[in-house]
Amino acid sequence: MANEAVTYACEMGLASVYTDHSLFGFDDIASIILNRVLKSTLPTVGATICVSHTRRDNFILRAHMLPSIVHVIPNAVHTSKFIRDLSRRKTNSSVRDVLVRGNVFLNCSLVESFCITILEAAYAGLFVVSTNVGGVSEVLPPEMIHHADPNVDSLVESLSCAISGKIVSTNPFEFHRRVSQMYSWPRVAGETVTVYDRVIAWPRLSLSQRLVQYKTVRHLAGFVVRYACWALHCISLFSLWNCGNYGI
Repeated sequence: MANEAVTYACEMGLASVYTDHSLFGFDDIASIILNRVLKSTLPTVGATICVSHTRRDNFILRAHMLPSIVHVIPNAVHTSKFIRDLSRRKTNSSVRDVLVRGNVFLNCSLVESFCITILEAAYAGLFVVSTNVGGVSEVLPPEMIHHADPNVDSLVESLSCAISGKIVSTNPFEFHRRVSQMYSWPRVAGETVTVYDRVIAWPRLSLSQRLVQYKTVRHLAGFVVRYACWALHCISLFSLWNCGNYGI
């Protein structure tokens, strides 16, 4: 639906920003189909937002996007839900209550574009051990996390090092303070609005400009996309002629 909305928005003269949060591959059937859909529907998008630089690089390759319009805005966490001091915690959080029982958080993911769970763990004051996949290496500074290869032996080694050498020296309240300074929803909102304002200020694409943009879609898919663009434009003109724009 998001890809379809981008196409309609361009026809209606509306600015569009596409947000993407997931890593996908290049060689399985589902990824091949999705990548083709991205290449076919996003040539006219104003900008895209990804949650990590790893995700950005993946998205640029998959969708053949211009790097200049692909932005990185990391996620954040509601910090008041993960304060270890009960007297200062604003809301109840079962996730927080589970996290603060431990000292080390182990993440065994094989694919991650950002991994918000390790951010939640650090907010709650836990040292993190995680597989070094996707955008995990971008989330926390090295003194808060041990990275491991995605296999059992490496995970066991990193976890053992964390248990023997990091638990005693870890200050949960310092972890929470530092991560709170690194990530916040107001900052995410501000950076997102900046992208929106930039896209809104750009001139809208005419039909001929859209057709030129769709030339980046090659082979039969390119012909189908350009035909669909023409058809959508004709339907839009007929609708305006037949029904009027009702002041929109």
